[in-house]
Amino acid sequence: MTTKYDKILLVDDDIDDRSVFEQLVRELDPSLTVLTAENGLEMVALLDKLTDPHLPGLIVLDQNMPKMTGKDSLLFLKESPRYRHIPVILYSTYQVKDFFLECQDLGAVDVVSKPDTLQNYREMIRDFLVPAV
Repeated sequence: MTTKYDKILLVDDDIDDRSVFEQLVRELDPSLTVLTAENGLEMVALLDKLTDPHLPGLIVLDQNMPKMTGKDSLLFLKESPRYRHIPVILYSTYQVKDFFLECQDLGAVDVVSKPDTLQNYREMIRDFLVPAV
């Protein structure tokens, strides 16, 4: 299956969510590279180590993380000339419409609720990665 990106970065402090995300992405497209970070500070350190051709094509941020929230991470990315072009999606159990709209205003391409079932998780990832027909 052809996906929109060749490399994505997931930033989530929940090890189980990172594991499920990676597993479902590989199921969808085994050639896709998945990078992970546990929080926004790790994300910054990881991105700073990558050369421009090796930056991810998509960054997925959990909102509720210690040290640097998803929204804080989004602000960092969109204020950086080096990273502002990378599409960012926030996902969270936090389901307040104003938060979703605020993150979209700050530059997120999408803000979605964190899935509650494996099938919903699979569908969310497919929506992120597969081009619309």
